[in-house]
Amino acid sequence: MKLLTTYTSFKNLNGGDFILMRSHDLDVVHVWMGKSQSDVVKVKEIEVFKMLKVQWWVPMKKGINLDERHLYENCWNGKWKFNFVDIKQWLHIFLFFRVFSLKNVSNKSHITIPSTYLSKV
Repeated sequence: MKLLTTYTSFKNLNGGDFILMRSHDLDVVHVWMGKSQSDVVKVKEIEVFKMLKVQWWVPMKKGINLDERHLYENCWNGKWKFNFVDIKQWLHIFLFFRVFSLKNVSNKSHITIPSTYLSKV
């Protein structure tokens, strides 16, 4: 996998990019990660202007009864997988604090957050 982009902006956020978003409750979840399912909407007249559709990914953990706190422990260094349960959401681009692209990542793949982002976050 190759890292392609490093900054969130209206111009370089595209379908297929991974996004990192801060959680509202840092005591439980430090970061949410998703993969954009569309390009940023650039037409001002459309309701979802400056938004993109996101499908969430979740940390991979063994065990069936993990609560949210345990699921996200050490999430920075662990592997993440596509979350088939969550629906896709339209989100504004200003909610994201980091964007990165990885080549050849399908919904059946698992990934780790690139180390270059760990030091910046």
